[in-house]
Amino acid sequence: MRILFVLPNKDDFGFKPIGLALLSGIARRIGWETKLFDTTEIDFGFMSDTKSREKAKVFKPVNLAFYGHIKKKINLQKHFIESINQFHPDCIAISVLSDEVLIASNITAIAKKFFPHIPIIWGGKYPTLQPERTLLHYNADFACIGEGIEAFNDFLNALSGKENIELYSIPNIWAKKETVVIKNSIRPLKQNLDDLPYVDWDLFTQPHFYKPFDGKVYKAGDHMLNWGCPHHCTYCINHFMHDTLYKGFPILRRYSVRRIIDELKFLKTKYQLEFLKFHDEDFLMRPLGNLRELSETYRQEVNLPFVIETNPKTVTREKVELLKNMNCVSVSLGVETGDKQLRKKILKRADSEEDIIHAFSLFKNASIRTTSFIMLGIPYETRTTYETTIQLLKKADVQYPNAGFFFPFEGTLLRQVAIDAGFFNPDNKQEIIYTQDKPALTSKELSEAELIEMRDVFILYVKLPKAYSPFIRRSETPDQIGQKLRTKILEIYDKTIFAHNGWYVNNGSESIYLQQLQEIFNPITEKS
Repeated sequence: MRILFVLPNKDDFGFKPIGLALLSGIARRIGWETKLFDTTEIDFGFMSDTKSREKAKVFKPVNLAFYGHIKKKINLQKHFIESINQFHPDCIAISVLSDEVLIASNITAIAKKFFPHIPIIWGGKYPTLQPERTLLHYNADFACIGEGIEAFNDFLNALSGKENIELYSIPNIWAKKETVVIKNSIRPLKQNLDDLPYVDWDLFTQPHFYKPFDGKVYKAGDHMLNWGCPHHCTYCINHFMHDTLYKGFPILRRYSVRRIIDELKFLKTKYQLEFLKFHDEDFLMRPLGNLRELSETYRQEVNLPFVIETNPKTVTREKVELLKNMNCVSVSLGVETGDKQLRKKILKRADSEEDIIHAFSLFKNASIRTTSFIMLGIPYETRTTYETTIQLLKKADVQYPNAGFFFPFEGTLLRQVAIDAGFFNPDNKQEIIYTQDKPALTSKELSEAELIEMRDVFILYVKLPKAYSPFIRRSETPDQIGQKLRTKILEIYDKTIFAHNGWYVNNGSESIYLQQLQEIFNPITEKS
């Protein structure tokens, strides 16, 4: 039998979703043929995350078009119908995040109109949070709630009739019969990850293997060694997973070192990998003994350069040394905001200013590249909290500050805060698409145009000396003087920071640069 997976992606190439790759491996292991319908190549009119970050001077520009990262104007309906007619699937499985609902619902509507006999199942975060809406409003036949690994295996076996499994009684799978929603129980989280199949990357086209990193492009893989996160940040759905869906069940799980090293070695050889990105929510949230074993085994048997994400509170000197030993080249740390009150009370972050500064200093001393995640446009953000964030990152000496706009995803506590306080209107369809370069909330303190300018110059404030700040601030006004200032400041940034791997190097020209900016800022009018 055949299953067509659908990735309703509006963003960049370069990421192979781990869940889809695992589910394809599960399907193939029990005899199903799999294929992916991927909308990544379709130009939906959004600025890509890579271009947005290049504009904000976080990423060095690279020619990704050379590697097939090309968006095209494609008729979605025609393209999808052609894929169905070529593959003849027995089931359509769509992975749906909250900001992918519009694309996923359009694809579902096309399938129901032209191929009503093919069952459709939605899985992912959106149907987990909104199963009834998935079935009744968006017209899916089935909704997978929570972790779908074992449920999906049962679902495919029920469809194929290989095992005596009732299709409408599978735990974690809700179903629709006419207008009635059949609600099944939630099974415990799978604890043993070692018996999972390897991720199936045959599902993805070559452009998805190429990632930009620090001005170069690498053939790269995506994986996750730690599953789960114990934190309850208000901008994440983990509180729902902990307190509602899986209350009482162990959340944190991981592969054994031997098992994951065997898989990484296989993937490295099969796909000729040069680089890895691990998507663990906190890579360092593991016992020290486990990290020691992983570090040494990885260095000896895999040794590809890789990047991770982690939390400042889990960073220690010994863990940083182990990361260095195993060829970690970059770490992204969540900071989100420098304002203590917003970080603690609104975002429910446990890390202190001291934790943040200490973590970045340890990585800098180990010569491991650092990036900070910053969310702009959160509820109650002001110019003052923005400037506080800049000052914290200056103290922490972050190599590449990465600022994007907050988005109130379904199921998050901060979404409800934003709605209740009048920052967000969930009924506005234009506001349910997440983009890096545009705020999702309506601020009472700052206009959309102001926030966009603040995001575009954020890294300039953090990385350039304080003497440049008045000129950066003036460049936020997009008149003739502001535009000239911005152009010159970016030129200075490229010479003093981008050319030196994110670290400011004066080269004895600072006074000259400041004089040039002053002449633009306050031009002398010639007498006639």
